[in-house]
Amino acid sequence: MTKTEPVNEVRYLMAHNFLTYLLEQGKITQEEFQIADQFVVEKYKPRLRII
Repeated sequence: MTKTEPVNEVRYLMAHNFLTYLLEQGKITQEEFQIADQFVVEKYKPRLRII
């Protein structure tokens, strides 16, 4: 693991949790959530998501 990979894991979790919060509050639709989450996955490339 490089030095930025653990940081990217945390950034991914923060972004994913925020998107989940918005979805639960009804601020975004399921389709918007999936698009945004896919963008976050591509940006941060989390390894823990694969497990």
